[in-house]
Amino acid sequence: MLLFSRNFVILALVMAFAGTFSANLGLAQTAEMRRAMKQQQEFQKRLQQQRKEAAENSPTLPTDPQLMGLHKEFITKAEKLAADYEKKKQTAEARQVYEAIVRLVPKYQPAEEGLSRMIAAQSVQDRKLTEVVANRGWQDSGVTLVQGMPVHMEVKGAWKVVVETDAKGVEIPNEIKPKSSDIKLGTLIGVIATSPSELDTEKPFVVAKQLDFINKKTGRLFLKMFDIDPSDNEGKIHVLIQSTFP
Repeated sequence: MLLFSRNFVILALVMAFAGTFSANLGLAQTAEMRRAMKQQQEFQKRLQQQRKEAAENSPTLPTDPQLMGLHKEFITKAEKLAADYEKKKQTAEARQVYEAIVRLVPKYQPAEEGLSRMIAAQSVQDRKLTEVVANRGWQDSGVTLVQGMPVHMEVKGAWKVVVETDAKGVEIPNEIKPKSSDIKLGTLIGVIATSPSELDTEKPFVVAKQLDFINKKTGRLFLKMFDIDPSDNEGKIHVLIQSTFP
């Protein structure tokens, strides 16, 4: 009887653990699905905007038969070039060709479908895990972000802000005061820069636990803790970056 009761208790514990694990897994999958749906919606909005801009800026199709023939010849050759790029998995190059066709003939369905495929293929297809230490200034993430591409970032870990002061406290110098009210002492911040000088001139952004955005310019991603003097801080955090890297 005692053995039966012990086995029953063990079985109950195993079932409870399995239920908790399944629930956590379900939550993780649900969050991933929401993120994927959000990214897909962003892709569709961007594609619709591109089509709208292409239609507004597109030239009037020619009436001259010979000039129309040149248009048709361009589209035929461009489609072949885009298909070759797709086979070689050169999505950026294929996208440029499809965009050129859409600008010339906005409602040409094969080009629109090709452009949609390339935007989807470029979405968060690359990933990199980088480390940011607390006691250093701007640190190169090793990632170049591409203009117009969706970016997803996740942050794991913790660090310690060490500030030595007397009863007066510490005043943040004007030259390094944050340009955003969301930035606090110890906040992880980022900058997308194309030159060293932009690390000081560009407005930094907050990198929260999870961050999703459409990148507005091509440049290198730099990260650091916001502090007056980071040299006495302790710890490090890890940042997962997902996007399309050149």
